[in-house]
Amino acid sequence: MTSEFATYLDSKAPALLQELSLPGIAIALIEKCQVRAVRCYGLANKERNQSLNEAHLFRLASISKPVTAWGVMTLVERGLLDLDAPVDNYLTRWQLPSDGIDPSGITARGLMSHTAGLAAGGGTGINPRYPLPSLVETLSGEVTPPLDENQLAYYEHVGLTLEEVLRPLTLVRQPGECYEYSNSGYALLQLLIEDISGQSFCDYMKQNVLEPLGMLSSGFEHPTRTEAFATPYDDDGSEIPIYHLIAKSAGGMNSTIGDLAAFTCAEMRGPLDEPAGRGVLTPESVTLMHTPIMFAESEMGFDFDTGLGHLVTDFAGQTNVHHTGGFAGWRSVMSFNPASGDGFVALINSSGGNPLWMQLISDWGEFLSKDKGGHNDER
Repeated sequence: MTSEFATYLDSKAPALLQELSLPGIAIALIEKCQVRAVRCYGLANKERNQSLNEAHLFRLASISKPVTAWGVMTLVERGLLDLDAPVDNYLTRWQLPSDGIDPSGITARGLMSHTAGLAAGGGTGINPRYPLPSLVETLSGEVTPPLDENQLAYYEHVGLTLEEVLRPLTLVRQPGECYEYSNSGYALLQLLIEDISGQSFCDYMKQNVLEPLGMLSSGFEHPTRTEAFATPYDDDGSEIPIYHLIAKSAGGMNSTIGDLAAFTCAEMRGPLDEPAGRGVLTPESVTLMHTPIMFAESEMGFDFDTGLGHLVTDFAGQTNVHHTGGFAGWRSVMSFNPASGDGFVALINSSGGNPLWMQLISDWGEFLSKDKGGHNDER
């Protein structure tokens, strides 16, 4: 299936890039739990007519969240964190506001699954020319992050109000009541990891997740040199900055297509029977992250439940694990079926990339269904 679909991509993806006036896309195809094909189409930089290649870095946006969830689970496995204990028990630099709701119900499990009762918000970026507030300052609302003209246009385009974007961490309902996607919840997980480990979030994730998985090109640090990055573009095709993220855990990871594909493979049992988690986590922890908790949302005709840092649905009788990312200048998707070992990963350097990945992942699903013939290849 992989070679046939890769050949299909060689004609389909460039045509879609041109049709949608998008710069570039990097794609990795996974079969039987290993990367079988990587394709890069279009441009990393339009002005220089620079072709996109496998070494280019992208901002993963919200696909940072599944990676952050791995970081949280390393603390759980070491006995340093109880998923169901109040996070306030572990925080040393800041405590949760009550706001009429008892914060003792806010746990790491609830934060990872977006069921902690927190409002959306807390994931905006900062133009590199502006001072960067601290994580505590933004969680508490002590400092309101400044937005530039590109961000204002972007949030208006995607239908988010400034109140939603800039709101500090706010409890709006009882924990466990329902699913509500919250970047603030992941910002709080970043603080939790730092307060428990005594390290910066970037250092902890690099030493305990990224490097052990061989993701040596990836990191959560703010880019100081941008030459290795694909250039991000807005919906109208204009170049925009690579914004700094305060809540790096929610959307600030930088990675290549190869590294993200390696992470996706590590979420499944390997081709040589390597365990899911690859020794960074136990297979039981990975399974727990993929276990449905409650209904989250519907997209592209599928109903998704929330897991821990992941979304889960049924695809052709198999469990499909999924996450997408979207931020000014970037779009990303990671989708895989642990039972069969098939996966699709894509990175796009444009705010307008959703129609592109949606079409291609839909095509991949059709190819997969035809190839499997409805057979569930349990591994």
